[in-house]
Amino acid sequence: MGIELLPVLSYALVSIFTPGPNNITSSSLGMRVGYPRTLRFIGGVVTGFFCIMVATGLLTELLVSAYDRIAIVLKIAGVAYLLWIAWTVVRPQGKKHASPVASGTRYRDGLLLQFVNPKVILFGLTMYATLLAPLAKSWLAVVISAVLLTVLSFCSTSLWALLGAGIQRFIANPKVRFAYSLVLVGLLLYAAWSIVAS
Repeated sequence: MGIELLPVLSYALVSIFTPGPNNITSSSLGMRVGYPRTLRFIGGVVTGFFCIMVATGLLTELLVSAYDRIAIVLKIAGVAYLLWIAWTVVRPQGKKHASPVASGTRYRDGLLLQFVNPKVILFGLTMYATLLAPLAKSWLAVVISAVLLTVLSFCSTSLWALLGAGIQRFIANPKVRFAYSLVLVGLLLYAAWSIVAS
């Protein structure tokens, strides 16, 4: 059984580039602190994303069989983290939130997000259990495919961060900025609800 490239690319592009915790947080950070300061967070995202892809690629059978037992923990952690992100998007931005540590732009924040991000975990499981199943037999093929998927993840989070940074120039008005933040929070709350409902 070979790998059909069109379904793999379609699924990867739609899953990676649509709104989710990584992209929404990147957009919010891009708007708040600009693209260059968001790169630390993005670095954490892509490192964690790569680790999740390699783990799901190499451990697909084990993870699929154990998923029912760990799903509730992932759901609770994922929803809690999404709610925390939603709060950080709309909280007042006083001077006490100006440092990289307080603004959530740390490498660690992006990295840890991946391990409670059900969208990334389910993406990896679906990708390697179905579309890329023939690769799961070779660690080198898994690593190469994980690198390629991670490049897409970097492009996606960068695009969303640049969108946020670009909007930053046009929405100097605090009311407009708050409205944009509310849209992002709405997307995060929808993502949290989707996790609960699944």
